[in-house]
Amino acid sequence: MNWAHYILQVNIYLVVFYGFYKLLLDKETYFMLNRIYLLSAGVLSISIPFLRFEWFASQTVSQPIYIGAYQLNSYISNFNQAPPDSYAVWIGSLIVMIYLAGVLFLTSRLIAQLFNVSTSLKTTKRGTAFSFLNRKSIDPDLPNVDIIHQHEDVHVKQWHTADVLFFEVMTLLNWFNPILYFYKHSIRNLHEYLADEQAANFQGDKEEYAMLLLSSSFQVPRTSLNNHFFTQSQLKKRITMLYKEKSKKRAVLKYGLFLPLFGLTLTLSSATLRTNDKVAKLTENIPLNTSFFMPNGLLDQNGQPKQDKVYDFVSTEKQPEFKGGMKNFYEYLKTTVKYPEAAVKNNIQGKVFLSFIVEKDGALTNIHVDRKLGSGTDEEAVRVLKESPKWNPGIVEGKPVRVKYNIPISFSLSK
Repeated sequence: MNWAHYILQVNIYLVVFYGFYKLLLDKETYFMLNRIYLLSAGVLSISIPFLRFEWFASQTVSQPIYIGAYQLNSYISNFNQAPPDSYAVWIGSLIVMIYLAGVLFLTSRLIAQLFNVSTSLKTTKRGTAFSFLNRKSIDPDLPNVDIIHQHEDVHVKQWHTADVLFFEVMTLLNWFNPILYFYKHSIRNLHEYLADEQAANFQGDKEEYAMLLLSSSFQVPRTSLNNHFFTQSQLKKRITMLYKEKSKKRAVLKYGLFLPLFGLTLTLSSATLRTNDKVAKLTENIPLNTSFFMPNGLLDQNGQPKQDKVYDFVSTEKQPEFKGGMKNFYEYLKTTVKYPEAAVKNNIQGKVFLSFIVEKDGALTNIHVDRKLGSGTDEEAVRVLKESPKWNPGIVEGKPVRVKYNIPISFSLSK
């Protein structure tokens, strides 16, 4: 699974999970459950691509791969390989560069925001009321300062800043997906609902607390990272939720519907075709007997392209031969072959059968031992052929061609 595939899956799951939230959970007053859901949605979205429902994967994905690999020789006769598309490569590189530029920009902005918040916490300015992590900055001269402290204490004790930072990191890695901005907006609303709920209970009167929200106009640093008491854009929703009737207990059942949704996404992730070490190991050892033809040449059973067709020895007009004839070739063998010591010691005698290709220029390539004799004789036979002078190539239609040739080399001890 490459990085692009991973990012695609993560963003699909983010959209699916947020759609579930807006459809069923957004209107409920179980603010803590909603907070847990959104955080879980983010964590699961980045985790599911790494999770595997192993039974499903082995039964539905791996088995067809085994069958397909073994049947390849029977069904494939031609394989056309298109040359690399330089334009497509350029577009791919451009997309990666744009993505990395966005990540770099948002990372720089996040660092700058953290620095600004850190600076703001060092001195409490007049009219400010906000919190960040476990620290608060509240002007002691503000009206109803005890209520404001109660509100900010909720943000601190429940670690709301951690939620914000988590979704900031998610956003900088997936900045192209607008759904992350909806996540950030929703989690911030939930933070304020939770803090308002406890602060209003501390106040003892929802109407007075609502009036406090309406009458407050606190100054806060211009950053999206801190939690602050007054936010104009959230004010209407906060007051609406403050007065909203509590959700009925049976509404909790809606949260249980997330389990089958999670199971579905996990199953889909497992069904996605990914590299399986066991499958890869098996398929590496499966021999392919079919040659595949490319527009510019031949692709052999090892997947390596060759420039021309290889002819059988009997299908040529003129067969390849050692320069001076086969008599000279056997003279070459007599003077070149060195009887291996191990073969002499073990009294090994017999023939090594080899095959090779006589190239158009007469060179010998693809030397292979078809039937072994052992005790070093096979290696010696290969060495002799590799050091052989060039042959006269085979001829078809008046042109030199590549020809496969088979030959035995005898090893015999003198008595």
